[in-house]
Amino acid sequence: MGTENVLLSANKGRSVKRVVVTSSCGAIYTDAIDCRSAPNEMLTEDIWNTTASLEYQAYFYSKTLAEQKAWEINKAQSRWDLVTINPSLVMGPPLNPQAVTSASFDIVRQLCDGTMKMGAPKIGIGLVDVRDVAKVHFHAGFIPKAKGRYITSAHNTDFVELGTVLLPKYGKQFPLPKKALPKWLLMVIGPVANKLFTRKFIRNNVNIPWKADNSKIKEELGIDFRPMKSTMEDTLETLIKENALQSKKCSL
Repeated sequence: MGTENVLLSANKGRSVKRVVVTSSCGAIYTDAIDCRSAPNEMLTEDIWNTTASLEYQAYFYSKTLAEQKAWEINKAQSRWDLVTINPSLVMGPPLNPQAVTSASFDIVRQLCDGTMKMGAPKIGIGLVDVRDVAKVHFHAGFIPKAKGRYITSAHNTDFVELGTVLLPKYGKQFPLPKKALPKWLLMVIGPVANKLFTRKFIRNNVNIPWKADNSKIKEELGIDFRPMKSTMEDTLETLIKENALQSKKCSL
């Protein structure tokens, strides 16, 4: 409804020539296993999410419906063009660390507070820096040749790698995970420990590589993504400096 209201307002503004909508990779896929049915097992902008529903991954379902509505409204007129930005998991230094409530920072906290000390679930995901996402929006708004959808994801990764990339700098300060938890163990304890970790979710995401093709955004918008190490370290450093995350002494 929010997307629809904004775009209907754009129809009334005679000066509007382009609209940039923040969508999500969730409008492209539901689970990492969806990559297996993609061409070359790689997500592209041509793919739409067809596996989410109100009963399963409702957030991704809402993102899919919202973006589809945006394209429907766009095609019903000819005055303004539409560009959508489809980020994967967004990390990076927050502007207000004391008021962070996003799922991204919940992941960072769990990596550092001992929740995943014995190991992390090897869930296939994409990762992108929030500063790169901001740059993408600017480029999408002002580069004339920008068009269509843009997968905004810098790295094909997983939860285990998010932790291990922090080990060299923060391994003595936090009980970071150093290995992956067995999938069979997650199938047993996952649904009990976290209601979001259903057996279906575990089966479709753990130990399954997530892959997305980001060549379009690099070629058309000239985006050069930050290294994952920089993104993760800058995120954690900001949370530490602002006392949003306390260091915990631990032995390697």
